[in-house]
Amino acid sequence: MSVNDQDKRSRQDAWIAQVLGFKFPAGLGSNGHDPGLRWQMACQAWRAASETVDGQMSALQTVLRNSGDSELIDIAEFGLNAVTGNHKVRLAGMLLELGDGSPAAVQRSGSKALALLGDFRTHIETDPRVAACDTNPSTARVSIRATIGPALAGLQAALEGALSH
Repeated sequence: MSVNDQDKRSRQDAWIAQVLGFKFPAGLGSNGHDPGLRWQMACQAWRAASETVDGQMSALQTVLRNSGDSELIDIAEFGLNAVTGNHKVRLAGMLLELGDGSPAAVQRSGSKALALLGDFRTHIETDPRVAACDTNPSTARVSIRATIGPALAGLQAALEGALSH
């Protein structure tokens, strides 16, 4: 593993510790030896990040619905799935396919999942709707990039680790 990869995984582990209050047991962090457990922990981090952003988007939708502006009310009806380009729905299906990250599941679906994760990460970083939500001027604070981005990176790193075993 390169120094950059180690640094990236250390930042991901730090994010998980800060946001979720979870610290990997000794030997299961950045240089973890149990890819299945690392995958399960990354899935938990993803679920927590997704729930956080769902709550933020719900608050933003409420603000938009209460604005009295018909265009903003229409925007409020679309929610996070529209903002994430439906990647979130596809990822949910992929997570079901991968289950607990067993070697068989990873071999069967891992490459397809990595492609989806890469596409989702690119979407989060480049889509103007994500940027608009993250920088909206209302009192409803939204942090799609800062919350979902690291969780997707954690899933990707855990899956890459599982594929390399």
